[in-house]
Order: sequence, then C-alpha cells, then structure tokens
Amino acid sequence: MKLSRLASIVLVSTFAFAAVTLAPYAEDKKKTAAELEKEKALQNPYPNDFGPDTIDVSAYPKNHQDGYKLLKVRCAQCHSAARPLNSRFVEPDVAKDKKEAAVADLKKSQPDLFKDGSSWQVEASIWERYVKRMMAKPGCKIEKAEGKKIWEFLVYDGKRKIGANAAKWKAHRQKLIDELKTKKPERHKELADQKDL
Repeated sequence: MKLSRLASIVLVSTFAFAAVTLAPYAEDKKKTAAELEKEKALQNPYPNDFGPDTIDVSAYPKNHQDGYKLLKVRCAQCHSAARPLNSRFVEPDVAKDKKEAAVADLKKSQPDLFKDGSSWQVEASIWERYVKRMMAKPGCKIEKAEGKKIWEFLVYDGKRKIGANAAKWKAHRQKLIDELKTKKPERHKELADQKDL
C-alpha cells in the first residue's frame, strides 16, 4: 500500500511539474503569426513606437479617413499604430509616374528634408513598398484593396511632416529618438549604427 501511495504522489507530482514547465510552450503554440509579430515588434522598438498611436484625421478626405481606420485595425495586429503614424517616411502625394519628379522638386525646395535621415526619409514609393512588405508577412490579414487604402492614407498623411510643419515634425522625431535612447539604449545604438533611426 505504501508503495502505491508513493507511486501516486510521484505520478501526480510529475504531471504537475510537466504542466507548469511546459505551459509557456503550449501558449506559444496557440499564438497566431500576427501575435508573434507583435511580440517581436515590442521587443525591437523604433523611435516611432514612443509616439502617439492616434492622430486627428477629421479634416482629411473621407477616403483617407477610411484608410486611417483600416490602419488602426489591420496594422495594429502586428505592431502599434504608432509605428507608421510617427514614421520618418514621406512619399509624395502625386500620380505614380510623377513621384520621382516630385522628390527632385522637394530636394530643391526643401533641401533640409534630405539632410537629416532620422527626421525624414523621402522616396518616390517608400510607403507603397512598406505596405506590400507588411502584407506579405505571415498572419497579415490585409486584403489588397485595404492595403491600397492604407498606402494612400500614409502618402496623404506625409503632408503633416513637411512644408510649414517641418520644424515641428523634426522636433517631434528628435523627442522620440531621445526617448528610445533613454529607455532602450542598446536598441538605439543598434539602429544608429544601421542608420535606421
């Protein structure tokens, strides 16, 4: 009798130990690809992530308000909406075949946009490229038409980063970079070394 009681205790203890020890692995198996992407994003922040995750789009055209709403739901599956909303990326809001010329015009009219890579990264199709890249990630549930609306919103939204708003935007970006440096110095150094702040 004592042996079977001891065997029962050992058996129950073994199952309890296994359940506690293996629980985190079981949880990982239950996580979706989007949840795993979000964990990765949280562990590897950008300055953008320290900014607001909402903006006032009430004065934006209706189609861009719709793109913003999609961004808040779809993009936020894998990272905070703050990441694209506080990004340094600017893509000219002109027809696709005129984007390169628009970038060239900005180089002449607003040369400061091209001196500081941590405040602005102006390219002809940068948002288009990034939205497509995000859509290709595992677990991304953005349909092609939704991706287009998000891309169009991000292009339009770039207007608040340049022109008369450039100095305000530069100060905003510097504040975010400083916050990353204070809170995550190793990540700041990594991004600075890669020229990816």
